Amino acid sequence: MQAESRKSTTLVAYVILGAVILAGLALRTWNVRFDGGLNSHPDERSTTCFYAPTIGWPSSVDEFLDPRRSPLNPLWDRQNDRRRSFTYGHFPLYLGILTGEVLSDLAKPAGLLPLPARSIEMMERANTACEGLAVAGRLMMALLDTLTVFLLFLLGRRLYGSYGGILAATLYAFTAQAVQLSHFFAMDPASTTFVVLAVYGGVLMVQERSWRGALLAGIGAGLAVSSKFSALPVLAVPLTASFIAGWRG
Repeated sequence: MQAESRKSTTLVAYVILGAVILAGLALRTWNVRFDGGLNSHPDERSTTCFYAPTIGWPSSVDEFLDPRRSPLNPLWDRQNDRRRSFTYGHFPLYLGILTGEVLSDLAKPAGLLPLPARSIEMMERANTACEGLAVAGRLMMALLDTLTVFLLFLLGRRLYGSYGGILAATLYAFTAQAVQLSHFFAMDPASTTFVVLAVYGGVLMVQERSWRGALLAGIGAGLAVSSKFSALPVLAVPLTASFIAGWRG
């Protein structure tokens, strides 16, 4: 009887979580082209109009390893041979560009589906400067921020049980600032996702003393800093978790 009750409670919790995640995703992907291509966010405009279009794949290993020649380096202007003041995270930049390329490649097969012509057009232009890359980046930020909702559930469940996790996920899913930031190709949502991943990994390190916790904490901390340098303090998470786990014996 108790086992059946426990299963029923777990099922209800997952149904609620699914609804929260879907609602969070809907809020973050709703009207991603809200500004009509004006690129109203200055950081987004700088990224999508000036830096992202210059990024490409190196033609050789030597070019890849040379920061002044590599087309993957947003910090160097190869045409004018001078340093550029790119102050944003590299990882979200690459991820947004990759998303644009994937969407553009999928536009042709997507045209065979009963999708709105406007959506197909947006996909075709997803790898173009300014508006195209902005939409692609916004979609990626929306997905990453939705992942944050799920990670907060996992973190809350670890600390306070399933319904504690659902409460944490729900509060974040409907937070106005989070929804707003996920509508821009800015680095904040990506940084937030990986900070939460690092904290979750740190909790696993303390509770389980497991390698998977250390792996998640390390990946989360590294990607958080590569998304936004101001996330540097998150490096304290795996270090502190290691100290606590060792101190507990």
